[in-house]
Amino acid sequence: MKTKILSIIFILITISSISAKEVLVVGTYDSFSAEWGPGPVIETEFEKICNCDVQYVSTSQAGTLANEIFLKDKDVILGVEMHEFDYKSENWNIYDYGYFSFIYNEETLKDIPNSFEELINHKNLKIVVQDPRTSPVGLGLLRWMKLTHPDNFSSILKKFNNNVLTYTPGWSEAYGIFLEGKADLVLSYSTSPFYHQEYEDEYKYKAIEFTDGHLVTKEIVYVRPDSEKQNLGKEFIEFMMRDNIQKIIAQMNIMYPARENDNNIPDRMRELKKPKEIKYDNFLEAEPLIKIWLEVASS
Repeated sequence: MKTKILSIIFILITISSISAKEVLVVGTYDSFSAEWGPGPVIETEFEKICNCDVQYVSTSQAGTLANEIFLKDKDVILGVEMHEFDYKSENWNIYDYGYFSFIYNEETLKDIPNSFEELINHKNLKIVVQDPRTSPVGLGLLRWMKLTHPDNFSSILKKFNNNVLTYTPGWSEAYGIFLEGKADLVLSYSTSPFYHQEYEDEYKYKAIEFTDGHLVTKEIVYVRPDSEKQNLGKEFIEFMMRDNIQKIIAQMNIMYPARENDNNIPDRMRELKKPKEIKYDNFLEAEPLIKIWLEVASS
């Protein structure tokens, strides 16, 4: 009888201990939290030291990370693009970065456009792009084109639109169409070839380097100002910046780590050529660009 009582007490203590753990709700995009992404590994490693329970809530449309409906009840938002961040949080950091670029298969596309001008004048070119209303990659394209062609953005966009096969809600759908061979180019990041090299030993996928220059994108992780888990959220952000975690992010999120050194950037990623970065001073609001895009895409 005594043994049974002790067993019950032990079970109750264990249950109490488990339920006492703080829960940290992290809103992010689905490729980060997927089993093949860096999310599960980071979750496991952080839970070893935080005495907490990390729970991801993901979306397939990364653009919704800045949407009030998605933000509700989240403690941490991971993956918001730097141009869409309001910087009101006290606890935030950039955890990775990359360059918007077009990816092609060198075995099927021989005449490579090296600028937006060459791209829009290329005959019979099929391009798959993300919808700028739901994808930071698609919105990044509009900003990129506006920076390289500030005076004739609308006309360049109109000509570009003639070569667009489809606009997809998110990156995964667009890249999948490209891999199926249905498109010649897909809007992605200059680091995308790293994935094929590292995990498939495949070198036929390349990133185009435009003479126009490329727009850099930086992904931010932050603690929501109204979260009651400010301290825990801050710990999570600081954990994301550790060298071993930065290496996991580069290896599995296929982006450059925010803190680059010889220990946290994979060899094959280091061998990729970084595009020329566009320098700019003025922030480009999304709404006016999307308004022009809607007019062009619906015409």
